[in-house]
Amino acid sequence: MSKPSKKRRLGLSELTLIGLFVGIGCGLFFGEGCARFQILGDAFVGLLQMTVLPYIVLSLIGGIGKLNLKHSKQLAGKAILVLLLLWAIAIVTVLLIPLAFPKLVSASFFSTSLVDPPKRFDFLGLFIPANPFNSLAENEVPAVVIFCMLMGVSLISINKKKRFLKLVDLLSESMSKVTKMVVKLTPVGVFFITASAAGTMTLTEIGRLQGYLITYTVATFLLGFGLLPALGAVLTPFRYRDLLTISKDSFILAFATGKVLVVLPVLIEDVKKMFRNYELGGEEAESTIEVLVPLGFPFPHLGRLLTTSFITFAAWYLGTPLKLEQYPLLIGAGFFSHFGSSTISIPFLLDLAQLPSDMFQLFVVTNVLIDRFSNALAATYLFIFTVLTTCVLRSLMRLQWRKLGILTVSSVLAGIISLFGIRTYLGYASQGAYDKDKVIASMQLLENPVSATIVAPAPNPDPLLRGETSWERIKRRGVIRIGFDPDNLPWSYYNSQKQLVGFDIEMAHRFARELGIKIEFVPLQSSTLGQLMGKDHFDLAMSGIVGTIERFQQTRFSEPYLYVNLALVVPDYRDNEFSTLKSINQMKNLRIGVEDPAILTNKVKELLPNAKFIDLESDREFFEGQGAGQDLDALFESAEAGSAWTLLYPNFQVVTPFPRNLDIPLVYPFLGEDGILGEVIDHWIEVKKHDGTIQDVYDHWILGKGSEQKQPRWSIIRDVLHWID
Repeated sequence: MSKPSKKRRLGLSELTLIGLFVGIGCGLFFGEGCARFQILGDAFVGLLQMTVLPYIVLSLIGGIGKLNLKHSKQLAGKAILVLLLLWAIAIVTVLLIPLAFPKLVSASFFSTSLVDPPKRFDFLGLFIPANPFNSLAENEVPAVVIFCMLMGVSLISINKKKRFLKLVDLLSESMSKVTKMVVKLTPVGVFFITASAAGTMTLTEIGRLQGYLITYTVATFLLGFGLLPALGAVLTPFRYRDLLTISKDSFILAFATGKVLVVLPVLIEDVKKMFRNYELGGEEAESTIEVLVPLGFPFPHLGRLLTTSFITFAAWYLGTPLKLEQYPLLIGAGFFSHFGSSTISIPFLLDLAQLPSDMFQLFVVTNVLIDRFSNALAATYLFIFTVLTTCVLRSLMRLQWRKLGILTVSSVLAGIISLFGIRTYLGYASQGAYDKDKVIASMQLLENPVSATIVAPAPNPDPLLRGETSWERIKRRGVIRIGFDPDNLPWSYYNSQKQLVGFDIEMAHRFARELGIKIEFVPLQSSTLGQLMGKDHFDLAMSGIVGTIERFQQTRFSEPYLYVNLALVVPDYRDNEFSTLKSINQMKNLRIGVEDPAILTNKVKELLPNAKFIDLESDREFFEGQGAGQDLDALFESAEAGSAWTLLYPNFQVVTPFPRNLDIPLVYPFLGEDGILGEVIDHWIEVKKHDGTIQDVYDHWILGKGSEQKQPRWSIIRDVLHWID
């Protein structure tokens, strides 16, 4: 009687995939109800990162320290040359991948990152471990890696190292066990992360996410089945077909298992088989192969180095592509950070590129699939590394110029076709995704407005009585007349429903509500403010008005309720030209538009001595190229207002080449002879600063928080089963 066969238990990779698909299903079923899972996903990510850096320290020191002096000298020089060649291929690939991302129509509300001083990195501290313990505490991976490599190299020549290495192995094994315990939670962790993402991400966000998946997958196949085996055929006696045929088994096995480590024995046998087939084997060659495969394993492999492209993708995804000058630091620091796992390198690189740390959640979601491709490419990389290095050591290397020419031409053509194809597809897929113009055009007041009317510009129909102040008239009439600029985003403007809205309109309604009075809004232009105020057109002006010495001579105004930062708005394609004052002042015939000449302080004129400033009736003239706005190079505005305009005109961009302390106050002008109204306004502003009102209004109208009237995400439970509203 035959024994019943045991059912095979699902492995971790299968369970992780189940967790992924169940998480997606849960997110689609429950929708935004899955947002609460994010905290559990964050906890899992924290556990993953917990032991990574200590494990790097122990494995690098122990791995290098175990080498003997003779063997290490023999292998070091040759192996390093081959590694440098392969790493160069990965770096070039990472640099080329951003070319596959099409230009997005993108703009955003004002962010303090526009005017905050750029984060300064201590390059010496980043790479030179002056204090290794501080480097560990600050998560400075490159410095930690360099310290560990130096420690490992120093151990090579020390005779009495066995006891120390035993301790290192023991600690490493302990860390490994902790990691394995955490890794067992991967299916659950991936479920929480995926459910949260699938339940809250919009279709637009999901569409953009495919940019990383597609580019990484294409790069993996081009390198794994194309360039790497072809490079082996150019530099060694082996044929491309043989290299590809033998290496593909390891590629597929690594993809299926999701682990390079389990493929190492197979890789050793595959390389030996290659040399035997060409009758180039032997005991010495096979001994070398047995050392080279595990020796190359701890170093960053191509699959891991390619994940650096997630940083360039994240920048594109957020609508802020990396600038050219950021790449050297990203590549240099990224290389050393990849001595560890991606769970520590990606957060480090996101911080280095000043990108939101929550992008790591998206990386974790995509990494369920990407990690398989990464390990598959790592298998081919180790195979080619071992083949090339063994050939170098056995003097079998030979450069075949004809094959090199074919490889160069075919690589360039394959790269161009791939980049063009991906760029075309992503461009098509992202069409119509921009909606920020609709967002700002449809924004509403946070609170219900008081009774208000908009009247034609004219003196107050109820003149001041003899000896009466404007404050007394406001109380007598129960109405305050407030001047506003009808086309002054984001301070005062008409939304798509023809409602008067904006930061200062919001503040005006709150002021009137607290006084228990009505409002009559009177249109104005900044250039006629003093004149209209003097003719009693309005009691108070609330419309993003700058308080300057020149303006103070025409009217009185309140204490500043906000400070804004001076900036320029330029076409997207010219942002680099206006990135510094030096480059700006080298331009000839520079014409800059300005809607409110009052903001042109003496300091500004000193900073831009060669610029000719053109008065505009509205900032809109610059963006639409009408009237005085034709043929202008830039618009001089506050960064806050400029950001709001770029939401409507996303082909323009705010640049801040000025000193970081160059800000100006916004005030509420009032009739000069009425000190009581001024005292009331000043006291009210002080109260609103301290009770959080101004901050709440700022968050809404300037930072855009809560500006999008989001409908609940589509979900089965709401939109199909109708179990909830």
